[in-house]
Amino acid sequence: MNFLAHLLLADDSAASRIGNLLGDFARGPIEQHCASFPKEVVRGIQMHRFIDGFTDSHPAFLRCRRMIHPERRRFAGIMVDLFWDHFLSIHWKDYHASPLETFCQQIYSEMEDHPEWLAGRLGKMFPIMKRENWLMRYSTLEGMALTLEEVSHRSPRIRPIAKGMEDLTSNYEALDSQFQVFMPELLAFVHRWKINNPA
Repeated sequence: MNFLAHLLLADDSAASRIGNLLGDFARGPIEQHCASFPKEVVRGIQMHRFIDGFTDSHPAFLRCRRMIHPERRRFAGIMVDLFWDHFLSIHWKDYHASPLETFCQQIYSEMEDHPEWLAGRLGKMFPIMKRENWLMRYSTLEGMALTLEEVSHRSPRIRPIAKGMEDLTSNYEALDSQFQVFMPELLAFVHRWKINNPA
């Protein structure tokens, strides 16, 4: 899952939400982060990793990966993560009481309030994320096209991702259907994980 899903699934605290964002940036054994971050932030990083593990092996995710054109399939994991954030934003009211825009602005405020937790690339990326409102951008096809284009510029190796809108639009209903199969199971998984790993 991508940024928006991890933020939704986090515990209801700034520390957990930022920790879940950090999961894409804080590498290495979980123990090495205990000296740098509060316990709740570290738990968010750990939660992110378990969510990714569940997602990457789920049959619905694997079915969506196979919908990606062969010339882009080696990047299918990245692309499906982004596509599913799009569908999460489309169906946001089914998963969260606050409007998506309100939630996104809350996240940006929490990140501004805790710059000490924005380690490495996340700290450098945050001003652009806020200015361009990345979290809201997922909700439109135009925003998705821009996101895929920008992601494709991160490395020449992943340049084919720029054409990912072809995969999204040609498989739109199937991708949405698989997201809706997957999401209740992910919510149940995260609920169990939180019970077994209390804060």
